[in-house]
Amino acid sequence: MSADQVPAGAVPGRSRLPRTFRNRAYPVLGWTFMILGPLFLACSWAVVGKADGAFLFVPLAIGIVVFCWRGYIRPRVVAGVDDVTVVNIGKTHIVPWLDIERFEADYLLVVVRRPELGGPIRVWAVQAAKLARRTGHRSRADDVADELNALLRTAKANAGKAG
Repeated sequence: MSADQVPAGAVPGRSRLPRTFRNRAYPVLGWTFMILGPLFLACSWAVVGKADGAFLFVPLAIGIVVFCWRGYIRPRVVAGVDDVTVVNIGKTHIVPWLDIERFEADYLLVVVRRPELGGPIRVWAVQAAKLARRTGHRSRADDVADELNALLRTAKANAGKAG
């Protein structure tokens, strides 16, 4: 997107932040498996027909829902005006713009923080496509890193405010 283009629904002259980045397929997979997993278990339980199957069905259904939520639906990167929020499977990091050195696209998106602040944060939500890497093409992780680096330059020029 060039500098003179405004995204659909955006108001010219206003910040586009907060901006959320994630693998587009993950929420679709997460919601699909979150619905189909317990449904499959319920069908299996109905076929077996034993009442004591509930002791197995309920924990498995809960496990599938939690796994899908934490692993596929929840992970994201949110670029805000003051900071970047990285929501990974197990932990959420909130990093002010001025604590970030750069963003890199490795096999995952990486938030490179100043070394004294704990080092890099690997972002589960934005992964590089292996096929793109093998063929030398750009992946979505490269595009996200470029956009976040542009926001980082803006934030550093505006005393920590990206928008």
